[in-house]
Amino acid sequence: MNGASIHSTMLQKRLQERPGSPQRDPQTTCWRAVLFLFLFQTLIVTSGCSTSGKPETSITIEGVSYSTCFDQALLVARGSGMPPVLRNRAGGVVETAPRISGSIFEPWRMDNEGFGEAVENTLNMQRRRARFEFAPSGFNPAPVQDSTVLTGPALPGSQVEVDQDLRFYEGPIELRVWVYVERSFKPGLQNATWTRSMTTYSTDRISRRDSNDVVSDPSSWTPVRRDTDYEVRLINAFKKRIEQLESS
Repeated sequence: MNGASIHSTMLQKRLQERPGSPQRDPQTTCWRAVLFLFLFQTLIVTSGCSTSGKPETSITIEGVSYSTCFDQALLVARGSGMPPVLRNRAGGVVETAPRISGSIFEPWRMDNEGFGEAVENTLNMQRRRARFEFAPSGFNPAPVQDSTVLTGPALPGSQVEVDQDLRFYEGPIELRVWVYVERSFKPGLQNATWTRSMTTYSTDRISRRDSNDVVSDPSSWTPVRRDTDYEVRLINAFKKRIEQLESS
C-alpha cells in the first residue's frame, strides 16, 4: 500500500470519528420530505382565488328560456359532483345530494377556497349540499301572516295551487344559489381533554320514538354555515354555460 492511499484512509477515518461531523438520519430525512410536501400543498391551496367584497350568489338571465336555464343548472350540479335529488320545474327548485369536502391530503380536490377551509375539512368530516332556486326577476315573497292553521308549502307534484308556475313564465328570471356546509358528529361522544384513549360514549336510555310513534331523525349531520365562495363558483359555472349557448 503506497503512502497516498494510507493518507487518504487515515483522513476518512478522522472525518468519521470527528464528533461534529453530520450524520444523515433516515427518519429525519423522511420528516423533511413530509414537511416539504405539506408546504407545497399549502402553496397550492392558498394560490386559489378568494372572494373579496360582497359575493354574487344570484344572477339575472334575459333572452334565454326558463327550460334551458333549468337544464343548465342540472348540468352544473352534476359537474360539481352533487347530482340533483329534487327537481321541481314548476316551482323552480333544484336540490342536490351532498358531497364530502376535500382535505389537504387530496391535492386533486380543488373545491376549497383557502388553506383554512382545507384544514377545517381535514379536522372535521364535512360535506356540502346545494340548492338552486329560480324566480321572476325582482320577485319578493309575500309577508307571512299570522294564522292559526299552518298549511305548509306546496309539495312538488301536488295539486295545491302555487304562486306562479315558472314553466309558463316569459321574461327575465333570476337564479339564486345556496350551498350549505354540514358537519358529521357522533351522538354521545365525550372527548377526553388529555388523551384519546380516555374518550367515552354515553348511551341514551330514552327510546327514539316519541309519544306519537314517530321515529326521530337519525342523521348525524348538522348544518354549520353557508359556503358563499362555493356559491360564487356555481354561479360562474352557470354563467359560463349560458355564454357558450348564446355564442353557439
